[in-house]
Amino acid sequence: MYSLIVLGLFSVALVLLYAAGMECIKVAHSLATPRQIMEIPFEAVIYLTLALAIFDLGKTTLEEEVLLYKDILRHSSTRRTITRFIAVIIIAVSIEALLMIFKFALNDSGEHIIEAVWIIIAAALLLISLGVYVYLGSKAEGLLVKNNGDTRKRREERRSTVEIKT
Repeated sequence: MYSLIVLGLFSVALVLLYAAGMECIKVAHSLATPRQIMEIPFEAVIYLTLALAIFDLGKTTLEEEVLLYKDILRHSSTRRTITRFIAVIIIAVSIEALLMIFKFALNDSGEHIIEAVWIIIAAALLLISLGVYVYLGSKAEGLLVKNNGDTRKRREERRSTVEIKT
C-alpha cells in the first residue's frame, strides 16, 4: 500500500519537474524578447520547490514505511518521522511566502503583500510548534527510559531477595 503512495508522490514530483523545465524554457525565451513579464522565473522556482517537497515526502515515506522496520511503539522513531515531515512543509511554505512577497513587490502596488506576511507568520508558528513538540517529546521519552530503568532495577532487587530467601 505504501509503495503505491510513494510511486504516486514520485510521479507528481516528476510532473512538477517537467513543468519547471517548461518554465525554464520560457525564461530563456523571455531573455530573447525583453517584453515578457517578470513572473516567469517565480513560476519555475515555485514548481521546483513543490517538486522537491513532494519528492522529499515520498522519500521519507519510502524510508520509514517500506524499507525500514519501524516499531510504532518506539516514540523516537515516530517523533523523527513527524519532525522530518513538518520540516519539509515549513521549508516549502517559507519559500513560497518569500516568492509571493517578491512577486507582489515587483508587480503590484503592494496591496497583496499582507497575504504573504500571514503565510510567513503561519510558517513561524509551525516552526515554534515543532520546537515545542520535539522538546516535550524528548522530555517524555527521557521519563519513559528512566521509569523503565527503575522498573528493571526493582525487578532485579526482587529476584535477588527471592534468591537469598531460598
